Amino acid sequence: MSIEEFSNIEHQMVLDAEERYGDFFTTTREISLLLSNIMTWPTKDCDIFIRFFSQMKKSHMLSLIALVRQHRIQAKMTLRYFLESTVHAAYSLVHVDTNNYFDVIGGKKHDPQKASRVAYVWLEDSFRSHSDEIKRMKDSINQQTAHANVYNSFHNFHYVGGENASIYTSFFDFDDDHWLKVDLWECAQAGLIATDLILAIRKQHGGFFPSRETDKLPKMIEAADRLLTQLGEGEKDPQ
Repeated sequence: MSIEEFSNIEHQMVLDAEERYGDFFTTTREISLLLSNIMTWPTKDCDIFIRFFSQMKKSHMLSLIALVRQHRIQAKMTLRYFLESTVHAAYSLVHVDTNNYFDVIGGKKHDPQKASRVAYVWLEDSFRSHSDEIKRMKDSINQQTAHANVYNSFHNFHYVGGENASIYTSFFDFDDDHWLKVDLWECAQAGLIATDLILAIRKQHGGFFPSRETDKLPKMIEAADRLLTQLGEGEKDPQ
């Protein structure tokens, strides 16, 4: 099969996602769009924040798209990048100087790992509940999908023994609507945590004019809670 044929299949998967996954897809999509539109215009010089915020928006949407295209590893690794970008966006919305990332005057780029440590420590001290939830999600991704792991092969490798033994290696993950809905909920939850964190920081420290879209946040939290309840009850098809 050619790259073009794979791309056509993926496009159809996105078009079919609402019918197939119902509220799990539509809610996650709405949360991703909400996140992308929380800011209308900055009220202070926060160049670094806007740079990381742009990475947040892009990576969250890409994670959602990768899920419904049945590429779980790609989706999870992109979601981890989203969470990392969220921490840096949160930090740089308050600390608008560039010193943690590069030295403009000296023309020096600082150590990215050191910059991350500073941002994570600040977030844990200043917004502990958000920090704990981000850490929980990152730890889960790191344990399951962030590194090459033989268990991940179960998503697209299958062996059938016997006289007519066969080996299947699929480009797309095997169908598992229930677990994909679980992953969609987690993607939605990550978007909610990030949105709530950035808005909480803006409320305390300013930084930008929020859009009217932010009024939808409580409604989106309630929708995600309903999805979690459905998963807990073993609901297979909420439609």
